[in-house]
Amino acid sequence: MVDIYTYKGRFRSPEVSEKEKELKKSWANYFKNGVVLNEVRPVILSSWKRSQKYGVNPNVNQAPICSPKVLIQKQEGNKDILALIRPFMDDLFDIVKGTDSIIAFCDKDGVVLDLCGDSEIAINAAYVNFTVGANMSEQWIGTNSIGLALVQGKAVQVIGGEHYSTIWHTSHCSSAPIKDPFTNEIIGVITLIGYVRSANPHSLGLVKTAADTIVKLIEQKGIQKETYLMNNYFNAAVDSISDGIIIVNRLGEIIRLNKVASHMLKVPIADMLKRKLSDIEQLQQLSENLKEKISGNDVVLQDTLTLPHDEKYTILFTSRKIIVEGDHLGNIIILKKKKKKEIIKNTAKYTFSSLIGEDNGFKRAIKLASKAATTDKGILIIGESGTGKELFAQAIHNESMRRNGPFIAINSAAIPKDLIASELFGYVEGAFTNAVKGGKTGKFEEANGGTIFLDEIGDMPLELQAHLLRVLEEREITPVGSNFSRPIDIRVIAATNKDLFSLVKENKFRLDLYYRLNVISINIPSLQKRKQDIELLAKHFLPQKTLSVDVLKRFYEYEWPGNLREMKNVMEQIEIFCDDSFVTEEYLPDYLMMQLEDKNTPESLYQSVANDTKRDTLIMTLKNSKSAAAAAKKLGVSSSTLYRWASDYQINIKEYMKKGKK
Repeated sequence: MVDIYTYKGRFRSPEVSEKEKELKKSWANYFKNGVVLNEVRPVILSSWKRSQKYGVNPNVNQAPICSPKVLIQKQEGNKDILALIRPFMDDLFDIVKGTDSIIAFCDKDGVVLDLCGDSEIAINAAYVNFTVGANMSEQWIGTNSIGLALVQGKAVQVIGGEHYSTIWHTSHCSSAPIKDPFTNEIIGVITLIGYVRSANPHSLGLVKTAADTIVKLIEQKGIQKETYLMNNYFNAAVDSISDGIIIVNRLGEIIRLNKVASHMLKVPIADMLKRKLSDIEQLQQLSENLKEKISGNDVVLQDTLTLPHDEKYTILFTSRKIIVEGDHLGNIIILKKKKKKEIIKNTAKYTFSSLIGEDNGFKRAIKLASKAATTDKGILIIGESGTGKELFAQAIHNESMRRNGPFIAINSAAIPKDLIASELFGYVEGAFTNAVKGGKTGKFEEANGGTIFLDEIGDMPLELQAHLLRVLEEREITPVGSNFSRPIDIRVIAATNKDLFSLVKENKFRLDLYYRLNVISINIPSLQKRKQDIELLAKHFLPQKTLSVDVLKRFYEYEWPGNLREMKNVMEQIEIFCDDSFVTEEYLPDYLMMQLEDKNTPESLYQSVANDTKRDTLIMTLKNSKSAAAAAKKLGVSSSTLYRWASDYQINIKEYMKKGKK
C-alpha cells in the first residue's frame, strides 16, 4: 500500500495508478524542465500556458477567497439560479454519496457559491480554501475543470497532475457549464470533485446530464415567467390605449376588450366576454362586416359604425387578422370615436376611378400609385401645377389601410413663413402673443391615424425642413412653446412642381429630407404630354355639350400651362357663356386665342437674332462651367430655368459640358 497525501493529513489507499504517475511526470517535465511530453492533452497544455501568462504560482497552497461583501452580492445576484439548482445538487450528491465527493456550483466568474459533500473530503477541501467564496478561475488558481469549462464553454474533466497547482494533484474534477437557454451565455458551472483514485469518465457524464437538465428547467421556468409577464403587460398595455380594443376568436366570440371599448359601446366588460359579436346590438353591424372577412383572405378591414345612443359621434373601426405560424386565430378590432362633422371635414373624396385618362404615361402613374397605396411608405408626387397631384394623394389615401383616418392637405407655399411652424405642429397656451387660450392642435396632430398631404413642399422654408425631418424620423411632434413631444401615427405624401434635386444643389432644400420624402416617387405627366386625353377630358368636364372640330384643333394646339386646372376653368367659362349645345371658337377665352395667334405668327428678324444670341450664350456658358448649377449662377437664373431654356433650344447640357472639358 502507498501513502497518498491529501489536502490534510494521510489516509490509506490502493497503489498509485500508472496513469497518475504519467500525469505527474508530464507536469514535472513541463514546469521543471520546460519539456512537453505527448501525454499532455492539447486543451490542458493551452490552459497551462494561459495560467503562466496570468502569473499564477503552481506551488500555491490555497485558493483565493473573495471578500464577504462581494460574496453576498454574488449570492444575491444569483439567488434565483441557486434556488433552482440546489435540489439538483442534492440529487447528484445522493448518487455519489460515500465516494468522497463534493458537488459545487460556481458563478460565471468561477466563484464557488454553494457546495455539498462527504465530510472527510469537505474538511480537506476547506483546508486549501475550496469552500464557498473560493475563486477557481484560471486567472487566480490556474488549470482546473471549473476555470477550463468557463473558457471552453463545454464540459471538461481534469485529473491529478493535469491541474496547474500542485494542491489539486490528488484530486479529479469534472465540470459542465450551465448556459442561459435564451441568450446562450454561461450562467455558471456545476462541478463534481473527488480524490484522484476515484476518477471515472462517468463523473463527467453525470455533471453534463445535470447541466442539461438544469438548462431545460430554466427554459421552462423562463417561459412560464415570460408568459405571466406578457399577459400582465398585455392587459396593462390594452387598458392604457386611448382607442377601443376588442379581440375575437375565429368563431367571432369576444375573448378580450378594454375599458375604452366598453365605455364606447355602453356595455360592461363582464357582459361581453365569450359572447358573439352578433349577440350584441351595438356590434351587429360589425359582425355582418366581419362574417365573410373573418375567415377570408383579407388581412385588414376598415369601415364605420353608427352608435344608436349617440348621434354626434360615429366609430371608425379597423380589424386585423391574428395569424400565428400560418393559422388564423382570430381578429383584433380597433375602435376610434370621431365626431361626424370632423369625418366629413377631413375626408378624401377622390379615388382612382376619379382619375381619367388613356395616355400611357398617365396610366403608368395610376398603376404605381395603386401599388404604393397598399404600403405605408412615404410618397413624393412630382408634376406641374394643375396636373392633379392632390387627386392622386386622395386616391392613394382612400386605397390605403388608413382610408378611415383623416386626410389633411397643406399647401406649404400658402402659409406665411412666420406661422407655418404653429400651423403644422400646433402651439400651447402662452406660446406667443395673441395665442389662442388653451393652445391649438397642429395639422400633423389632426392627421394622426391618417394621411397628411404636403403640397408645394419645395417652397417650405429651409429652417422648417429640419423640424419636419425630425418629425418624420421620430414620429412625434413638439408644439410651439412646449417642452414635451407627442407621438403621432401618420403617412406623409408630399408633392412638388419643382426639381427638388436642383434645389438641393442650390442649398434651398435639405438632401436628407429629399431622400426621406422620396421613398416612392410618382411622376404625373402634364396635359401637354397627354394630347390624346384632351377630347376625353373635355367630355368629362362638359358632358352636355359638343365641341366643334375647330375648338378641338385649338385645344390640341394649345400648350395648357395650367394643365387640368386651366382646362376645367375654360370648360366652366364655356358652360356659362355658351347657351347652345354646340361649342364654336367664339366661346373660347380671349387669352387662349391670343396665345395661339402669337404662336402661329412668323418669328420676326429681331426675335430670330435674339433667340440665336440667347442660344449661343447658353452654349458658351455651359462649356465654361463645371456643373449646370454653376452655369445657372453665371447667367443669374435658377437651375430649373436653365433646364427649360436648354429644352426650348434643344441643347444637351451634358454634351456641351463635356466639350468644354476637352
